[in-house]
Amino acid sequence: MFLRIMMRKLYLLLYCVYSLTAVAQEANPQPPLKMTVDQYIEKYSSLAVDEMYRSKIPASITLAQGILESGNGNSRLATEANNHFGIKCKASWTGKTMYEDDDAPQECFRKYDAAIDSYRDHSDFLMKNSRYAFLFDLEQTDYKAWAHGLKKAGYATNPQYAELLITFIERHKLHKYDGVKLSEEEDRENKEEKAETIKSYGKEVIVNGVPGIVAKAGDSYAKIALDYDIKVYQIYRNNDLPKDAVCKEGDTVYLKSKKNKSDIPTHIVTENETMYSISQRYAVKLEKLLDRNELIEGQEPAVGETIYLRESRDNAPKLRDTVQKVNPVIPTKPLEEIKVQEPLVITEKAPEVAKVDTQFNEKVYEDPIKNLETQKPVELEASKPDPMHDFRENLSFFHTVQKGETLYGIGKKYGVRVDAIKFLNVLSGDSIEVGQRLIINPAIKSADTKDPQTVPGLHTVRQGETLFSISKMYNLKPADIKATNNLVNDQISIGQSLTIVPAIAEKERPKNAESLTHVVEEGETIFLLARKYGVTVAGIKELNKNLDGNLKKGQKIRIR
Repeated sequence: MFLRIMMRKLYLLLYCVYSLTAVAQEANPQPPLKMTVDQYIEKYSSLAVDEMYRSKIPASITLAQGILESGNGNSRLATEANNHFGIKCKASWTGKTMYEDDDAPQECFRKYDAAIDSYRDHSDFLMKNSRYAFLFDLEQTDYKAWAHGLKKAGYATNPQYAELLITFIERHKLHKYDGVKLSEEEDRENKEEKAETIKSYGKEVIVNGVPGIVAKAGDSYAKIALDYDIKVYQIYRNNDLPKDAVCKEGDTVYLKSKKNKSDIPTHIVTENETMYSISQRYAVKLEKLLDRNELIEGQEPAVGETIYLRESRDNAPKLRDTVQKVNPVIPTKPLEEIKVQEPLVITEKAPEVAKVDTQFNEKVYEDPIKNLETQKPVELEASKPDPMHDFRENLSFFHTVQKGETLYGIGKKYGVRVDAIKFLNVLSGDSIEVGQRLIINPAIKSADTKDPQTVPGLHTVRQGETLFSISKMYNLKPADIKATNNLVNDQISIGQSLTIVPAIAEKERPKNAESLTHVVEEGETIFLLARKYGVTVAGIKELNKNLDGNLKKGQKIRIR
């Protein structure tokens, strides 16, 4: 009874404080705080590191892109939609949306429940686009090669984009995050997520003793390579693919090198077959298959001709009158070695001869740098956005200091404050030199954070704040705020309202605190949900006893 009376008094006190504060805030609304570069790095560096271990994209690259494209997380898209990379909707998007003027009035942008969703979508875009495939063979510490590779692949129209990223990374020492190691628990959770992802892949096959998978919709060669812990170039070489090859649903993707010959002696060519589709059907290297049959790449045998799979023939088979694009054939009878219930689907390759004697060619090399050097650059028109590019154009650029210029004059020219220029360029004073290059970002107009109000009552969480920093602001313990607001962990979000009562005694969280259930979206994993809600994988599994790890869209998962 005594405890019940005390709880009623506490709730009455909270209600009074809430009412008085709400009236005060309505009469004197506080301007939203702006996040600085340092605050952004502190808040989101862990997400960039997580993505680095999932995708091998350097954390420094992801952080620099996030800062420059979201204005330190202060853009409307970042604060209201958790969209840090300006990712647009596109036809495939079925989630929440937000509209804002960009290349055209009121364009559709993706809206996320949490910033981690935006970070993962950014990584997934790069992994699924064949233009960026060979970047994933680079070392995760080679941010310079990544920056130049992104520009060459057409990520941004700004000709200085690679230099901007590199300069920003080095001035703010973001490359230190590329060497961060995961804790044992994080490493274990990362491996569990990868194991769950592999379970979701298409049918596994073994042809001619060579293991492979049948790709499903949304797969890419880079993503397959990352999930199976092999190099991207190996996927291309194993499957006799050129640099511009795109993974399609139904493709057979071999995880190891095809054999030089088959145990089956010959094959009779049918209507829609090519030498490439035959090489994939029997898991025989295309080069060996062509040599064995006295053919060169681009030549296609006539229907009814016999192709030798094991021994060499004395003369070339009769060729088709004209080389035309044909559809791959589906075998009428699956090979005995294929360990699937349905027939293997083969994808054709365009019959082009790779030009290896020019600067740019379609040959795939073991050296990732050489693959990038020989890959033809994507040239985008500055006035015409790339339809394949989901991202808003970056807002940053270099300004070269001219004689007589000052920081104040440069700031006035671009509509930004001196403190913002100094933050972006890590300047300790106001002196600048002729010829010095300064990073300018019109989206980062000011680095002023303003001192937050410290009157107890209702506190709205602002960018860059943590439970610890808020507790210091009000001279409380983090446990005080958690107990008052029924928080189960230290995770808080921008815009969240926290009731602040001074000198409240530390209490245990009430047993009848509100539970939380999540409805699974397409592609979500237990690891992702744990990151999103600030809980552990083990905790989710404990609350969902029958969870087997393979989540399905629409499934309800208890989070707490």
